[in-house]
Amino acid sequence: MAIAPPTGPDPPARRRLARRVVRARRWAARHRLRLSVGFAIAVVLIAFAALAAILKDLSWAEVAQALRSISVRQLSLALALTVASYLSLTFYDVLALQAIGRPLPWWRAALGSFSAYCFSHNFGFAPVTGAAARWRAYAGTGLTPADIARIVVIAGVTFWLGIFLMFGLFLVQVPGALRWHDATLPQPIQAALGLGVLGVLAAYLVACARRTGPLRILGWSLPVPTLPQALAQFGLAALDISLAAAALLALLPGDPWAQFGAFLVAYVIAMIVALLSHAPGGLGVFEAAILVSLPQVGRADLVSALIVYRLLYHWLPLLAAVLLLGGREALRFRATPFSPDQGGGG
Repeated sequence: MAIAPPTGPDPPARRRLARRVVRARRWAARHRLRLSVGFAIAVVLIAFAALAAILKDLSWAEVAQALRSISVRQLSLALALTVASYLSLTFYDVLALQAIGRPLPWWRAALGSFSAYCFSHNFGFAPVTGAAARWRAYAGTGLTPADIARIVVIAGVTFWLGIFLMFGLFLVQVPGALRWHDATLPQPIQAALGLGVLGVLAAYLVACARRTGPLRILGWSLPVPTLPQALAQFGLAALDISLAAAALLALLPGDPWAQFGAFLVAYVIAMIVALLSHAPGGLGVFEAAILVSLPQVGRADLVSALIVYRLLYHWLPLLAAVLLLGGREALRFRATPFSPDQGGGG
């Protein structure tokens, strides 16, 4: 019995398809910025539509009453935890600078890290906004564009290591950590997923312990952290995330600290969803994920806490970063007038 040859597009049709694919790629490359902005706007609009559906039975009068019930003590505690979180963030760049062999004084690393995360927390696109903020913050230190790129990568890896460490631990230890309203993932599946995540992180530690030279990708070298540096990455990111979550929890009424574990689970999941959405600052996406993950918390109280948290943890530090960078640029301009060719080494 003869086997018929496989059918498919004839050569001219394949060539036409290839040309169309090439044209589509070129068009996307030319309009990358517009497409990125359009995608971000679409994600935010979808997130706010989801928020409207989640909060359809909640009146703004209830939210206003909940806002008024937040005490000065709660605000002070949330602000102090926010400061502690951003203080821990400064050590992301300290670790990265040590890893690339270009250590700087803490205050300079703090300026670079603080400004980078303030901009990326609010505008998203962390590789771009974080690199731009660091480029200006580290001007005059002799760091090259390649050094800045390495810092961005190492700091980003540090943050994601902390996210996945806590995510994996929660999946293994906290039944019902993955939930959508009242629906939860079966614990055996959830625990298996968590063990898989922790296994990948363990492999990362083994690779850091065994590797002696830099990682080379397409001719670009990236230093691999030592085992102590890798362990510091995990601890630092976990501390930062815990402090940030505590800053939001402090704004809830009553004694919310008894449910800190469950709240931290919801916070980490909301962070992952917000970061993967690429919405600027996770606006709308983070809030929707928190509301869905914590159905046991009063809607009005949680919404009011999220509003104040957005102000304290995102917008207030952004204002401080703008003033710091703006003041530093003004001082640099007075000392040496700015020129277009002035870079990180100037």
